[in-house]
Amino acid sequence: MLVVSVDASGPAVVIQARTRSGAPAGCTGCGTLSEWMHSRYVRHLADAALEGRPVRIDLSVRRLYCENSACPKMTFAEQVPGLTVRYQRRTPLLQHLVEAVGVVLSGRGGARMLRILNISLSRCTVLAQLMRVPLPPLVTPRVLGVDDFALYANTYGTLLVDADSRLPLTLWEGRDAEQLSRWLRGHPGVEIACRDGSLTYRQGIADGAPEAVQVSDRFHLWQGLSRRVQEIAATHRGCLPHALPAPEATEPELANVAATQPESADTPAARGL
Repeated sequence: MLVVSVDASGPAVVIQARTRSGAPAGCTGCGTLSEWMHSRYVRHLADAALEGRPVRIDLSVRRLYCENSACPKMTFAEQVPGLTVRYQRRTPLLQHLVEAVGVVLSGRGGARMLRILNISLSRCTVLAQLMRVPLPPLVTPRVLGVDDFALYANTYGTLLVDADSRLPLTLWEGRDAEQLSRWLRGHPGVEIACRDGSLTYRQGIADGAPEAVQVSDRFHLWQGLSRRVQEIAATHRGCLPHALPAPEATEPELANVAATQPESADTPAARGL
């Protein structure tokens, strides 16, 4: 790539550049190298800010003919590694920055933070870029957390979580033992399954991972304990008054002092009354 000019006189830094002619480029459809140029066009790429000023790269790229007759693409646009991505108007550096801010701050907060970095994007755009971030590869956890959540009204779903890293793995609508056992059979290696008191989840774990130890999580353990204590207290409510200690008798000295005190004290305040 050749840098033709750099214009820093305006509010943004504009860089004019072009790709070298004669260098072979790989077809985006089949990967065949080609030097047969069809035409040129200019791509306008936004880059990370430079000293607080936005940067725009006007890059002239070639459109080439694919020399593979079996390829469905007749022409393709060349890509510059590290600078251009297909159908992307931001450089990889700026795109990674937008994605990282979106992961940490989501829509509104991410848009405000990017505005501080002189990158003007709406919250909807930040969320759209966040949805395009590929999910990390699924690794079967050693400790699996299984719980349900309410979608709406009386409709529930199932959520699977890696209990060690506390990262969600997958979710689906409904509380189905067969679907849970099918997932466990497809992802062997779960040693401990942490669940609530649902008989459905107990059956699904027993079928899909019979060697896994089933335990109750802290929330449902305390919830079950408090519910049991409440039931016991309600059952023996009539016995509670008999378990109270008897009231202490009045000491003789205090009784004698109270008996010898006059009914009304001879004080100026009392006489005034």
